Order: sequence, then structure tokens, then C-alpha cells
Amino acid sequence: MASAGNNFEIPSWLMIVIFVGILAVLAIFGDLFTFILGALLEILVFSIGYNKKHLGEH
Repeated sequence: MASAGNNFEIPSWLMIVIFVGILAVLAIFGDLFTFILGALLEILVFSIGYNKKHLGEH
């Protein structure tokens, strides 16, 4: 079982690589509507995750 105190964080550079990778997949395999909608949803999800990650730093 995983410890409740295990605080593994994904580095910021890896989050950016994943973000750009998902955008690339949407652009290559989706049409324009799918790309725009997917990009907006991805921005929303990543911004919420980024804000939660850096909330305690201020």
C-alpha cells in the first residue's frame, strides 16, 4: 500500500511536454472542432492542476 505521506510531484517541464504532446495528437488526428474543444478542455485541466500544485508557495 502506498504511504499517505508520499508526496510525488510531476516536474513542470514534464507537464509542459505532456501538454504539447496532447495538443500535437489532437492537431494530427482530430478535425478543427475536436482540436479547439480539446485544447480548451486541456488548458482548463492543466491550469487547475498547476494552480493546485503551486497554491502553497505563496
